[in-house]
Amino acid sequence: MNVSKIGYSKLKLGWGTLATIAALVIAAPSLAQSTTSLDRNFRPDPKPLNGNGGGNVSIASIAGIADNCRGFANAEPNHTIVLNETFPVLDLLVHTNNINDDPTMLVKGPNGIVICADDESGGRNPQASRRMPKGTYQVWVGSKNINQPFLYTLLLSEIRQK
Repeated sequence: MNVSKIGYSKLKLGWGTLATIAALVIAAPSLAQSTTSLDRNFRPDPKPLNGNGGGNVSIASIAGIADNCRGFANAEPNHTIVLNETFPVLDLLVHTNNINDDPTMLVKGPNGIVICADDESGGRNPQASRRMPKGTYQVWVGSKNINQPFLYTLLLSEIRQK
């Protein structure tokens, strides 16, 4: 068979087109989760993890319980945190700069640990502070309203934050 008669076309892109495509890919918001591994006495403390919160999946349905599990997040967790040893106290605090954001948080860990948080810190920010056994934890950051995206910082600390 003569390949030249098959009739396929070549796509030719100039440098300007490639630069535009690259800029769009870089500027697109990432929904990919971050993975962090922690040992005791980590630095900096608090350790900031940034992300995009909100989504269209009920946090209660992800958690499998309804107790204080409010809001909506993406189906995939925003962060995976691997604790290499047991932490007597690990504090997780979600902070946003916009007063109109109303974040919620879900943490799922080893041995069936489920923590839902909403409005514990200063009446607006979700916070969980407790003993955390060694293992892998998934964290979802949601919004009280469905499909209301926002930027946040999740602060991890070995002391309770205010």
